Amino acid sequence: MRVIIAEACGFCYGVRRAVDLAAEAVAGTHTLGPIIHNPQVVGALAERGVSPVHSLDEVADRSKILIRSHGVGPAVYRQAEAKRLELVDATCPHVKKAQYDAQKVIEEGIPLIIIGEKTHPEVISISQWGGNRAIIIDKEEEAQQIPFCKRMGVVVQTTFSQAHFKRIAAILETKTDQLDVYMTICTATQQRQESAVKLAVKVDAMIVIGGKNSANTGRLAEVCRDAGCPTYHIETAGELQEKWFRGMKEIGITAGASTPDWIIQEVVKIMENLQAEGTEVMSEELLDQYDYEENPKKGDVVKGTVISVNDDAAYVSIGTKAEAVLPKKEMAVPAPEKASDFVKIGDELTVEIANNIKEEGAIVVSLVKMKKVEDWKEVRAAFEADELIECTGKEINKAGLVVSIKSLRGFIPLSQGDVRFVKSLDYLVGETFPVKVIDLDEHKNRLVLSRKAVLEVEREKQRAEILENIEEGAVMHGTVVKIMPYGAFIDLGGVEGLLHISDISWKRISSVDAVLKAGDELDVLVQKFDQEKNRISLSLKALQKNPWIAAIEKFEVGDVVKGEVKKLLPFGAILAIDPELQGLLHVSELSEQRGAVVKDLVNIGDVLDVKIIAVDTDKKKISLSVLAVQKDAEAQEVRNYLENAAEEAATIGDTVEDK
Repeated sequence: MRVIIAEACGFCYGVRRAVDLAAEAVAGTHTLGPIIHNPQVVGALAERGVSPVHSLDEVADRSKILIRSHGVGPAVYRQAEAKRLELVDATCPHVKKAQYDAQKVIEEGIPLIIIGEKTHPEVISISQWGGNRAIIIDKEEEAQQIPFCKRMGVVVQTTFSQAHFKRIAAILETKTDQLDVYMTICTATQQRQESAVKLAVKVDAMIVIGGKNSANTGRLAEVCRDAGCPTYHIETAGELQEKWFRGMKEIGITAGASTPDWIIQEVVKIMENLQAEGTEVMSEELLDQYDYEENPKKGDVVKGTVISVNDDAAYVSIGTKAEAVLPKKEMAVPAPEKASDFVKIGDELTVEIANNIKEEGAIVVSLVKMKKVEDWKEVRAAFEADELIECTGKEINKAGLVVSIKSLRGFIPLSQGDVRFVKSLDYLVGETFPVKVIDLDEHKNRLVLSRKAVLEVEREKQRAEILENIEEGAVMHGTVVKIMPYGAFIDLGGVEGLLHISDISWKRISSVDAVLKAGDELDVLVQKFDQEKNRISLSLKALQKNPWIAAIEKFEVGDVVKGEVKKLLPFGAILAIDPELQGLLHVSELSEQRGAVVKDLVNIGDVLDVKIIAVDTDKKKISLSVLAVQKDAEAQEVRNYLENAAEEAATIGDTVEDK
């Protein structure tokens, strides 16, 4: 028995792109519906935490959602925006084109006919972009029932049978004076159907591998049967039965666009084991000698003309049977918002083949790759010369920051983003700054960079300059970089000093973080500089006027003030004479009674008239007296009495003289 694998089978470009995006997604990401119509792939992704949901109503706000290759209507995008979802759009470029064409037909006021399965998610999405105003058909008799109109626009499901489409289109031509057909059947679909039919007429039986719910796989089985070949549609190798192939000499294998390579390989392996001694497997590698010599290879530079363009990609004719896809990310760095903003239909381009054509099913081309060769040379030269290069921050992830260097993408690990510890490098997104290359591999597209290395050199230079010029007593501007229980470390521009908690404020503070936080900018006084140990002691309160001194300046010894009793002591009481000042009223200045007890004389909260009898500025002590106030009052009474007595005596003398 000889087993022959079809020239074109398995994942197409759009499906592979969708599956790759799903495989790269973090656990907790949801796909809106099964990512592709293949239960095995969907199951494998679910085990990794990427599971399907039926609608966005099942998804929490700000979650991550992946739009599958079949696409969705505009209402879904609006709902996703309203829920602030992180959207990854894996819609196949061919489906995008069909959606764009449907919208265009309706906007031009032309009746829209969609040829495809009414319940297929791709067809539903195309209809929604056409405002749900399309007539959807998939049978010739349905085409016969469409009434005549002057003009008609036709969009086709990308996986629809080419032969079936032609029969329906022939009928529609009789229903209008002008039939505008937008050929949206995917080139990969055409290739797989043509390849399957080509093989089916040569072999004794065909095995078609793919999901039973996959439209394009079902079409493959259909065209093989139409070719008169016994056909077995299976999802996995476990469904194969030896009795199917008894007496047969040649078996053909093909697979739908949503069938991964590993499932195809399992089927091939089983077929090899059925009749191990007499089985010969002809794979694509053996078929290369037939007709692939004239096809371009990965890395070839070719010229082409843009024949179609939508928001996500342009389609370029490069002389092959299938047009090449130029995704917008391969047009320029950064990628344009819309592909249609960068290229137009009719543009002639020189592009590089970006993929292995036979593996992907579609030809992907790039304008960026040619530019990347020169940019890699420049980056390597900087690496070898230990020179700096400039990059721009693009996006963050848990591990660090993705940056762009011209057409290249590089990565700065979190540990290489700054000289200080940071939890994220989000503050560098959108910023342009110099970096040092620390690792690169053009073949693996790996470019690892360090901003920390650049900052360390700059900081060391600044540190040397500051240490050389720093002086005790100097006032310097700094930034709080670290808070500790005992104080704060202040960056003075390349060198750090310690601001102890006792030097932060004249007032007592409960904790450092109660008054300072990382990032605060402030002026500090250099209190002490140990050159041998490079230790710098700083003070903030030294730049502030002592509130005690400021308050005591309002008073003088001898002033009589009011004081509120705040605390009782065995030998006296503490009185507040100002928000910033407290003084001691000794028991000997409170009462002349020997052995007097303070608590028997005053209570906390009492307000007394006291005299300031002494101030010790150095020790910040104030002595108060109640007795001095009383003695002053008594002395004043004596003076008043004597003055009054003298006045009365003078008056009596004047009276005697008058007599």
